[in-house]
Amino acid sequence: MIILILATVALIVFWVIEYIRHSHHVRAIPVRVHVNGTRGKSSVTRLIAAGLRAGGVATIGKTTGTLPRMILEDGAEASIERLHYANIIEQKYVFRFAAARRPQAIVVECMAVNPIYQWITERMFVKSTVSVMTNVRMDHIDQMGTTIDQIARSLSNTIPNHGVMFTAEHEQLPILREVAGKRHTRIFETFGERVTDDEIRGFPYIEHHDNVALALAVCEYLGVSRHDALRGMQSATPDPGALRKYHVSDRGK
Repeated sequence: MIILILATVALIVFWVIEYIRHSHHVRAIPVRVHVNGTRGKSSVTRLIAAGLRAGGVATIGKTTGTLPRMILEDGAEASIERLHYANIIEQKYVFRFAAARRPQAIVVECMAVNPIYQWITERMFVKSTVSVMTNVRMDHIDQMGTTIDQIARSLSNTIPNHGVMFTAEHEQLPILREVAGKRHTRIFETFGERVTDDEIRGFPYIEHHDNVALALAVCEYLGVSRHDALRGMQSATPDPGALRKYHVSDRGK
């Protein structure tokens, strides 16, 4: 019995030390952007990180998307090797790695689906200074809820306290504003129409107006000009799952 009690106490002490250490790693990175939403998280994470880099902000990105990746300050990528399935504890190691490089900013894709895990990821692991919500769609209804309102509230678990949030979601904006208001967080709404077709044609793959507009708004808020941010986004490596269009000639067709 005594051994069990001592083991429990030792485990609790270990957890406390680990949390303090992780909090130190988090505070070492001044700008922390947490990207959530139903669609486009990986793309928007990459776009924001690329835009900030182009503006001279030393930035590390982390995506969960098609393939989990760490995106370094120069745009180079390192794969994340997982021994088992994805686990939100991974974010602890992401911040440990990033803090050692002393970047000015980190852009992290939310890797949680379960509403409770989303809350833990934001409050305990990321502690974002800027929150991003791409959109709210009917998806993961087995975990986030069977109605669009329930899903909006589930995704709202990553809205920080006393922060700022950017979103391209319009239909569920009243719910997002309600939750943000309770947490004293300002919401900025973005519009895809503010990105021209010519600007979209500058991407070597098929990108969405809403994603680009959202990423540009975050970069401008963080002090990077639209021109510099867009230039960085258009030249950055897209997610491996990005949609591309190819023209193939075959017998005159």
